[in-house]
Amino acid sequence: MDGYYARSETGRTDGPMSEADFDRLRRTPAGKRLVSAYRLAGGHAYQISVRRRIAFDRRHALSGRACAVCVEIGVIVFCLLVVGLMVLLVESEPMRKERESAGVALTGFVAILIVATCALAAIALRRMVRRWRAASSTIFTSEV
Repeated sequence: MDGYYARSETGRTDGPMSEADFDRLRRTPAGKRLVSAYRLAGGHAYQISVRRRIAFDRRHALSGRACAVCVEIGVIVFCLLVVGLMVLLVESEPMRKERESAGVALTGFVAILIVATCALAAIALRRMVRRWRAASSTIFTSEV
């Protein structure tokens, strides 16, 4: 049957649909999960290139959601900088006496906490960047 067909990342194929329906699909959240698409016309299949690109407009990269994610990214980066400054402060010469009096166990515990904080912050940053990309990108399609 003639029409547009779309396959999501789960492997599910939707179609046939009209050009207007396909255009509507690619603008929905389900459209962001499109992997491939093609159009059947007169018994011939035409591949449709599906690409995600960042759109710098009010509905995407400058939207409230995308800006909120940018603020969250900024807060996480700021917290990482504070942790880094804390490490520099603890390792400074004036703090040497306090480190020695605290003992190796407490210093090791603080080091483990710092490493865990940095690891979790890196994971959070990765998630935030993915959320920003999802909020600020749109699907571009073109027939090949």
